[in-house]
Amino acid sequence: MFIYVLSRRKLIITFLLLIITIGLFSLSQHMLSIPSLVRTPGTYYMSHTQEKVVALTFDDGPDPIDTPDVLNILKAKKVRATFFVLGKAAQENPYLLKRLINEGHEIGNHSFTHNYPQSKFMVEMSQTDQVVFEATGSHTYFYRPPRGLVTKTQLETIKQNGHIVALWSVDSKDWRNPGVKQIVDNVMRDVFPGAIILMHDGGYQRSQTVKSLGTILDSLQNLGYRFVTLSELKSLDSEMK
Repeated sequence: MFIYVLSRRKLIITFLLLIITIGLFSLSQHMLSIPSLVRTPGTYYMSHTQEKVVALTFDDGPDPIDTPDVLNILKAKKVRATFFVLGKAAQENPYLLKRLINEGHEIGNHSFTHNYPQSKFMVEMSQTDQVVFEATGSHTYFYRPPRGLVTKTQLETIKQNGHIVALWSVDSKDWRNPGVKQIVDNVMRDVFPGAIILMHDGGYQRSQTVKSLGTILDSLQNLGYRFVTLSELKSLDSEMK
């Protein structure tokens, strides 16, 4: 029988390699747990078009303080956007839903509470759709799951319910409150024709979002971009025609 005896040095090297391997595996598992937006099959995160057009989207509202400020800026710049509302916030501020529709914006569904057992996602989606319908007379068409997390089974269920799961391709990261300049830089660095831009008008104090919005709109318009709702962006997708 052959017995191989490792030296102390080889034992240390083997141990370090084992630790590195475990660390890399853990990192890869963590990365897989983060929603890979561009690689989520069956979701809508961009439009395939060469035209300089983007869809600006806002999550977690409507908020009685920040949403009106966002709407005032959009109105002044003659820009329309898509707002993914939380049912609970919408129920508390139905007048803002009416203002969204009256000013030409589109309303998407972002669940009722943003924090719920996954088994209740259809209930949450239906509740929000009902709140929107009662305030505006219109049903939601696009659904954005909180944090962009959706399983294959949920995706099929949502489609069967008549909704399209809409994610994003440019994250402003305004939810981190990284500073106004950084929010602007995040958008301008990653934007491309057909992109869906993620921002927030509720869920937390959004003064940085409000302060960055005008600069983002001006900068993109200066580059020749125009803004459309998600439905309009989808109609421009060459792969949908």
